[in-house]
Amino acid sequence: MQDSGSLAGLIAAADFNLHWFDLGRRVQSVASADATAFEAGRAPWPHPYLRQAWTGLLLEPRAGGEPVVWFLRLPLDEQGKLQLAVRDAFVHLLIDKLGHGDGAELGERLHSALQESGIAYTPAPERQATFHARVAQLLQRPPSEHFDAVLEYCRAPQSHRWDQLAVQGIADLAVRWKEHQSLLCDTLEQLAPPVFIGLCQCLESEAIDAELAGRIIDRADAAPGDSAITAAAVRGLSLAPAAELRRRFLTRLLQGEAASNSEVIAAIGSRCSSDLEHGDIAAAWLAAMAEHQSQDTFNLLLSDLMFLPAVRAALLDALRDPARPEILARAFGHFLHGPNPPH
Repeated sequence: MQDSGSLAGLIAAADFNLHWFDLGRRVQSVASADATAFEAGRAPWPHPYLRQAWTGLLLEPRAGGEPVVWFLRLPLDEQGKLQLAVRDAFVHLLIDKLGHGDGAELGERLHSALQESGIAYTPAPERQATFHARVAQLLQRPPSEHFDAVLEYCRAPQSHRWDQLAVQGIADLAVRWKEHQSLLCDTLEQLAPPVFIGLCQCLESEAIDAELAGRIIDRADAAPGDSAITAAAVRGLSLAPAAELRRRFLTRLLQGEAASNSEVIAAIGSRCSSDLEHGDIAAAWLAAMAEHQSQDTFNLLLSDLMFLPAVRAALLDALRDPARPEILARAFGHFLHGPNPPH
């Protein structure tokens, strides 16, 4: 096989259609043009997370048959662009592995190249389940065999065991939330906490409506001391178009006891980046993080968000505000210079 100069070109030459997904902050499809520009080094990855592009690649055989799925963690440079040396090394590995052969052999060789690449990763269970649920929709396939059991449980939570439900069935329900919106709104308060948490972790990739977002907030408000429920609620409504509803909820959390919880703070920082574009929320989140979290956590979350231009501007405004808390000023100083600033 000849070197086409790109990962996408080699996959096309192997007779697969390629679909790009991002699995960093949530599961979302990536336009082919954006993925092509990124792979060529012309543009940053549209959804950077922890200085990586957490990709899911769906390789659909043009001749029919089962698709192949790759999860590749691609390192980014200071501009959020692909480190081309990593891409080149992987492309060369593919060239060495593919060679010639029929479709089945090509699939096996692609899998072998993935295992040897050093850039493969395994997504969290709820993220992987959401990805597969999205892929089933893309390929116009039915939900998994676990879907019906989850539906039955939601219709009568007190009559069914929650501990036998599969996360894949929960993800199948989450991607079909519009079809089952009334059921979800009616049953959220009755779901066992692990089911509610799992559902919210899958709903973070969905633009749920205001009514369902409101019911998620109600469930969190009913368990004010349960940080796992609260953090899950933040994730579950993080993509909801009802932005003002979510921001009021986040503001209340940042003004209360939840602000001291690392899980809640991480959920806001990693899932609600668009809300951190608003100065009041950015300032409250930074102050809570500086007061209650370690310097390492502060550095990790802040450096990650600095790759998002609109968020970066709001955070820098809050960090440079003369009225910022002293503890925040110290944390920011350590972020810039380390614990022992230069003289």
